[in-house]
Amino acid sequence: MESWVIFKMAASMIGKFDGNLCDILQNVQQIDAFLDVIFEFLYRRTDFYKSMRHEHDTMGLPPGVARTLVMKTFMKYEKIGQGPPLPDLQTHRQEGVPEPVNTVEITETPGVKDGTTESAKKAGTDTIEERLTDTNKKQQVEGETRGGQKDEAKEKKRAREIITESDTYNGALRDNYAWSQSLSDLDLKVFVPETLRKAKDLIVDIKEDHVKVAVKGQHTGAAEPQVLLDGKLTMKVRCDQSMWSLHPGNYVQISLEKLKQTWWHAVVEGEPPIDNKSINNVQNVNEMDEEAQQEYERVMFDMEQKRQGKPTSKELETHKILRKAWNVEGSPFMGTEFDPSSVNISS
Repeated sequence: MESWVIFKMAASMIGKFDGNLCDILQNVQQIDAFLDVIFEFLYRRTDFYKSMRHEHDTMGLPPGVARTLVMKTFMKYEKIGQGPPLPDLQTHRQEGVPEPVNTVEITETPGVKDGTTESAKKAGTDTIEERLTDTNKKQQVEGETRGGQKDEAKEKKRAREIITESDTYNGALRDNYAWSQSLSDLDLKVFVPETLRKAKDLIVDIKEDHVKVAVKGQHTGAAEPQVLLDGKLTMKVRCDQSMWSLHPGNYVQISLEKLKQTWWHAVVEGEPPIDNKSINNVQNVNEMDEEAQQEYERVMFDMEQKRQGKPTSKELETHKILRKAWNVEGSPFMGTEFDPSSVNISS
């Protein structure tokens, strides 16, 4: 019912811009490039990425609101797209696990106590029936072990197939998770069992220096939760700005905002560190803080001004000061037309 309400609320907008969006998608041909176009537009033409510093600011959004809006919209349509939950596969027999091998029941026969003859006891050997039973039990255990190993290998292979290159950008792929990072954020994808379809079956605990992801025992049928990841973070995060969402049967996606803008070499302590040389230090403009963005824009402006033979931003500022003093009383230039070239301002 909830997804129907959401759908009804957006009904007036459905398909309204399909023509425009299809044109963009046909041009870029990739989903990631399509999304890049959308967010790049928001960066250039709106104040979506500007953070309000004071309550009286008329530009920008309160800190963290832009990220929350994006995740809220994504999860809204993710819920609609999932439709009815898939049947619980936990009751189905897992492929690759053999049926139990029949065992031979030992029965008591005349002259034999506990299925063992006196001569067998003296020789320290088992009866034929016991040896058959032991052999069959051993075959059963070996079969279950092989089946379990096969399922585990299959699960790891499946997890790796859903991971793309962007999921390990400036990060790495581990047995239980994959991670990527920018200078200010870290994205973590923790693999979950294929049978896990509901977020309520998960335990996700994010602290400023610790992260834990586990599957509740009620889902696995075990007495204790199945821990998928539990470790101390190598650096601190803003836990109040962190979010997570479940991609059913695939992974839990956790978005962490770093407390300090720096490159991490591992997510949790004990994880093998990534090679420093593998980190791409090139930073996107929209990942910089406001001061750095302003400096970048100034440098780019100055380069373009120099290319056209025009004054740089610093020279323009100097010209502004000169213009104010040009005609003041006592100025040697009083009454003449403003001409900054007549003054040596190179210093």
